Amino acid sequence: MIRVLAVICLLQVAAFGQHQHDSPCPKLLGNVNTFAAVYYDEQSLAELGKFDMVILDPANYTSAQIAILKSMGCMPIAYLNIGEVETYRSYFTLGDTNLFLSPDPYWRNRYYADVCSSAWQKIILKERIPDLLRKGYCGLFIDLSDLLQEYPQMSGCAVSLIGQIRREVAESNLILDGGVKIINRVGSEIDGVAVEGLMGFYDFNSDTYKIRPDSIEDHESTILLQAAKKFRIKIFQLDYAAPSDVSNRDGIIMQSRRLGFVPYVGTIELDTLFVNTVRQIRILNSEKKNPFPD
Repeated sequence: MIRVLAVICLLQVAAFGQHQHDSPCPKLLGNVNTFAAVYYDEQSLAELGKFDMVILDPANYTSAQIAILKSMGCMPIAYLNIGEVETYRSYFTLGDTNLFLSPDPYWRNRYYADVCSSAWQKIILKERIPDLLRKGYCGLFIDLSDLLQEYPQMSGCAVSLIGQIRREVAESNLILDGGVKIINRVGSEIDGVAVEGLMGFYDFNSDTYKIRPDSIEDHESTILLQAAKKFRIKIFQLDYAAPSDVSNRDGIIMQSRRLGFVPYVGTIELDTLFVNTVRQIRILNSEKKNPFPD
């Protein structure tokens, strides 16, 4: 009898765990008004849970933590770099160097990937994506990094890979980062697009945070706004500012909200969680008078 009860208890625990794993995502992407990108191990789930959506490095979070965030009403999205081979990931072996095009000049242990390679596509489609979705993430944040700036001839293969990723993730959310150059070719395959450093960016050469000229902002903003209207996709803006530069951070958030984007301003390493972003966006959303008159 005791043995039978023990088996029943184990089955109940397993079922509970499976229920947590299969718990539905708490929001539609279109209803996301605040988000954060956290590529490190942020221990405070309560702080992360203040955002509508968080983009996480999946190496740092368990399935149980993902389930907790979802129960808090926060939508966890897994970061996946499809434009670079990251040699610190579990999928990498020394035999994979044939996938390299050249080293990323700004980030150690990262190499631009040959997205035309069937071996690289297999890693992404058959190893990485199934593993991430099994953990309960509500979708993927796929990053092309600067691949298409360095290797524009790879754009056709990148478009093809994104189409294959769409089929793999099925109904899960798919957000593309670093794809402004191909947005009109993949807009129907994605649910959201992200742009980095649109207003505030990090200059690796001078080791300082800077603000972009308005002309560059306006050009990219126009492309994004047209794509958002054409494909009915959400735009997420990930900008960068010094940790102590509250004024610059607040200014970027205000400008971004004026355009209708969903902003987050972090440090270049994304190693600090700026929860104040949530408070400011809620204030802006609650103001009855338009704070940005024409």
